[in-house]
Amino acid sequence: MMSMKRFIVLFFWMSVCVAGLTAQEVTLISGVWERGNPDIAGLYKVADGALHDVAFSKIDGNHRFVFALNQEEEGFYAIALNSTSTQHRYLFYLKPGDRLNLRITEESYELTGDNTPENLAMAQWHDFVLPLERKSVYFQRQNSTYVDFFPLLDEKLEAMKSLPEANTPNSAFNAAFEEYKRNDFLFIAINFIQTPRSAHPAGEDFGDYYRNIDLPSLTRHCALLDYPDGLSLIMSCYLSKKRIINAPADRGEMRYASLMEELLVGSDAAQIANDTIRGELALMLARGVKTAQHFETFLEKYGHCIVTGSQQERLKETGLSLHRNEAGEKAPDFTFPDVNGKEFSLSSFKGKVVYLDIWATWCGWCRGEIPHLKKLEEEYKERIVFIGISIDDAKDIEKWKKFLTAEQLGGLQLFAGDRATESLKKPYRIEGIPRFILVGKDGRLVSGDAPRPSSDEIRPMLDSALKK
Repeated sequence: MMSMKRFIVLFFWMSVCVAGLTAQEVTLISGVWERGNPDIAGLYKVADGALHDVAFSKIDGNHRFVFALNQEEEGFYAIALNSTSTQHRYLFYLKPGDRLNLRITEESYELTGDNTPENLAMAQWHDFVLPLERKSVYFQRQNSTYVDFFPLLDEKLEAMKSLPEANTPNSAFNAAFEEYKRNDFLFIAINFIQTPRSAHPAGEDFGDYYRNIDLPSLTRHCALLDYPDGLSLIMSCYLSKKRIINAPADRGEMRYASLMEELLVGSDAAQIANDTIRGELALMLARGVKTAQHFETFLEKYGHCIVTGSQQERLKETGLSLHRNEAGEKAPDFTFPDVNGKEFSLSSFKGKVVYLDIWATWCGWCRGEIPHLKKLEEEYKERIVFIGISIDDAKDIEKWKKFLTAEQLGGLQLFAGDRATESLKKPYRIEGIPRFILVGKDGRLVSGDAPRPSSDEIRPMLDSALKK
């Protein structure tokens, strides 16, 4: 009896929550997943030429799933089992407050109930290319080769000429949808020739569609970034033209990294007409970097490709994830103001040994090191740059200034304030203070967690750094 009451209460609570969300005009997606018996369905946002997690829904015993989200921007979304597979992935266009109702079947999907004009158009397109998709994407189910696929591709190309352009009340969707259809058709065509087949076409078997793939035209603007495989599609097109259409070459010369280098900074750089797309490709390449040292090499070669603020932030996060705060790694740069508001950067002291003291006025252990630090500064003041960096809250800057005067602190004193976490704590993996860091003349870490001024180990380490 208790279990039944709990069930009723839970059902009532969920109903109230969904009703509340609906009242707020959130986007609501309701579906049935009839194919197989998956446990979880995922909702993904298409951005930067890839899929990004938005939400996950458990698929219940009746194969139902639901998503309710406070959506800020309209755009393309995917419902799929994961973010990497091209199979069982269904694309839709969602605006804040939209309703999407669908049923995923053994072979495809169909809309049910009320749906928006945008998704009715998306469904019509999906039905149009489904015969091609079955042969290209679901290649395990059909023993299809270029012999039957190429004629069907040409048939669909001809039929596309009579397809009307999207004419929904949403002009933003109408324009984006035309680009989406072009990219979706291209993906299906390219995916076919890059998946396992019992017979493969020779150069002369490819028709005009493949021969006329024009990367500069495809990358002239950013529409490919609104397609879930946009970045991979660029590389696939480039590879197909280079290896299959233009000049088949030894596979040893077709290594992915080498191709990417040619396309980004090499002989074929003009193939990418849009700087933002070039930056996204560079970021995709950066994901393959495994060490901080290799990341430095990457920056030297491809850093200039990163152009937007979003790209720069993502590149910074990649670098931070590789940084281990170990000796020999490049010391992460920072810029903070002194007591007069003048900004100083660590990189401006390259060529000198730098001893960093990360501290705060409220830290008793930090204050305990001050007498030892003053003595150390006096011994090495002509040879080493001593920089103190306060991580006090921004509101306590006046308290910090008074503390400097009262304690007569020497060296260069900087105030991190609100920038402490992003510019100092994260890069140097600082979890507690005081923290001392020793940077060599070459701008690399001698020690990311150096001995304190009060220790016996600090002077031998400083002397060794000065000799290098």
